[in-house]
Amino acid sequence: MKIKRLDLKAYGHFTDFAIDFQSETPGLHIIYGPNEAGKSTSLRALQGLLYGIPARTPDNFLHDYKKLLIGGHLENADGRDLTFWRLKKN
Repeated sequence: MKIKRLDLKAYGHFTDFAIDFQSETPGLHIIYGPNEAGKSTSLRALQGLLYGIPARTPDNFLHDYKKLLIGGHLENADGRDLTFWRLKKN
């Protein structure tokens, strides 16, 4: 599975922000930046996208729990695409 894009519609301090991982050649993507830039928030968003947003998350300080929204675009080994969104729900 390849992660092509992570959409942080309303998560942590991000609003309408996308991280594009698409590339013509295979490789490793490294996210770097200064402290408080959102690296850990992006990692939690990716985990939340794949496995569900935890019942208690520290990423609701700007957006209310009911409005947390993460999206993603994945590609499986067959080359088929999957695009979906995940809301914070019980």
